[in-house]
Amino acid sequence: MNLTAKIALAIVLIFAAALGMTTMLNYMRLEQTLRTVLIQRIEVISNETRQDLSAAIDIGLRLENMENLNEILMRRLGMSDEISEISVRDCSGNLISSERSNAGHPISGEPVRTGDVVFTKSLALYDVSLQDSLGQCAGNLRLAADLSDINTRLDRVSSEMVRAAGIGMIAVFPILLLLLWLMNRRHRVFVSLNDDVKRAMAGQDAVANFQDKDLLTESEMEMVAMYRDIRANLRDEAAPGNPSTPSNETPR
Repeated sequence: MNLTAKIALAIVLIFAAALGMTTMLNYMRLEQTLRTVLIQRIEVISNETRQDLSAAIDIGLRLENMENLNEILMRRLGMSDEISEISVRDCSGNLISSERSNAGHPISGEPVRTGDVVFTKSLALYDVSLQDSLGQCAGNLRLAADLSDINTRLDRVSSEMVRAAGIGMIAVFPILLLLLWLMNRRHRVFVSLNDDVKRAMAGQDAVANFQDKDLLTESEMEMVAMYRDIRANLRDEAAPGNPSTPSNETPR
């Protein structure tokens, strides 16, 4: 593999790696943004629900004795389409009341870490501990958010990003070809110089005008002109009958 091919391969690999990393970072940023928005909605709804429940707990009511508990949960459930279930449990984990959206499915009562939104493959779970005025456990509030809409968006955006990356590679390919063509024209000059040095060492004549059709900078043109002068001087010195040509005869 010659130098031009190696440079071409390196440029293509670097550009593909940069494009792939940019696509991946944009996807991760979008996923983080969607999750952050969902977490904020869950926290707002949980705070509103906890305030309603805490107001009843503070006046001495038990959660299982609240007559309007289902209405409170249903009202909070309608605040966001992503929330699929809101449930209230006692301190032992027994279900007191639960409201689900039309697309919601029963959620396991297995506890998660209180105060953190835990993401599974299809759900985001959030548990809030309820306490009475003495700081004792009064129950537990759980919110579950359906991630099907977010996953659908991410899949669609992922397909669009991959297609955009492919279009970007195709769009920049002509530019890369032009760059490689220019590099190859310049590289041919130095290859020709190297070949001509070998011809000079073999005593052969120089190839005339080997760089006339290539694009050169001013410094490269000066270098080629200097090489031609040196090459011409070497040819003149090596010409037969030149006084400066050393004799092969040895003195007796």
